[in-house]
Amino acid sequence: MHIVIDAFGIKPGSGSIVIGNVVQGWSELPHGDKITVLCDDEAPFPVPDGVEVGTVDAPVSGQLGTAWRRSIGLRRTTKDIEADAVVCVVTASALAGTSGKRAVVVHDLRHELRPDQFSRQARAVRAVTWGWSLRTADALFCITERTRNDLERSRPWLMGRAAISYYGADHVDSWPEPKPETPPYAVAFGQTANKNVHEVLHGWALFCQQDDTMTLRLVAMNAADRETCTALVESLGIQDRVELMPFLEDEEFQACFSHASLVVFPSDFEGFGLPAIEALRLRIPVVISTDPAVVEISGGHATIAPDVRPETLAAAIQEALERTPEQLDAGREHTEKFTWSRMAQTIRDGLFA
Repeated sequence: MHIVIDAFGIKPGSGSIVIGNVVQGWSELPHGDKITVLCDDEAPFPVPDGVEVGTVDAPVSGQLGTAWRRSIGLRRTTKDIEADAVVCVVTASALAGTSGKRAVVVHDLRHELRPDQFSRQARAVRAVTWGWSLRTADALFCITERTRNDLERSRPWLMGRAAISYYGADHVDSWPEPKPETPPYAVAFGQTANKNVHEVLHGWALFCQQDDTMTLRLVAMNAADRETCTALVESLGIQDRVELMPFLEDEEFQACFSHASLVVFPSDFEGFGLPAIEALRLRIPVVISTDPAVVEISGGHATIAPDVRPETLAAAIQEALERTPEQLDAGREHTEKFTWSRMAQTIRDGLFA
């Protein structure tokens, strides 16, 4: 089979991580499929040997150019190269159809369930493009049961059409060997409103009253967030126990994550929650919230904070640090079912069953 992976408009970050690993996972399957990645220019992720990279010229630039590539350009190209199927890891794509079958991956519906975190324009565009994409797809795949439930609740006409195709965790096997540094530190995430970064800082301040060794590294923060959190950190008196860090290059982030003694991830909305499964894979204790997706994928191997009050988070942090080696080994074993080749196989089976 000739499989096209749509990577138009993808920039370095979470989107490229997911698509890049899907491509890698697909290339490891035993079927011998020909894989072509279509993108704006160079592929924004490492491309495995044997995978072809193609580009599509658009008559306009910018977002309109990307929209053209994802619609008319993609349709023309898939016809010219005789593709059997197109995998749209970006939900709203192939809006003009394709010459072969089309799989659409749905990551989450945060723009509908947390509308205050998106502009009115972004919500309006997604309402149109997602609606059309979901109606015209040959096969739909949700990355968790939580996302499928959200999808079917908002669109009952899709009941029974979407399959579950979990992300993988095995990409961290190529990261630096997990080796907690001395002095130890925890990692948390500072981007987007759903990560509860202010609540994490309040909880960390309370934890620091009973621990005088660990620091907290808040990663992936833009300049405005760092400025706001600097003032909060100073008001809490924990300047020497918190590092506010910008977005890191891949290798730097991987080392930072792998060498942590704890991951604090009390997000209140996730489609999947990749840091949680990465932590489990690396045998790093992790604190999560009661978010259905993260609870689902962690399978009981993470420490759950029932809410984000300071005392609750501080207690959860302490509990997570008390996880035994046997408990961490069990978490690692749990991640064996989360592989990118398994995600690719699930999509392939859904397309060609």
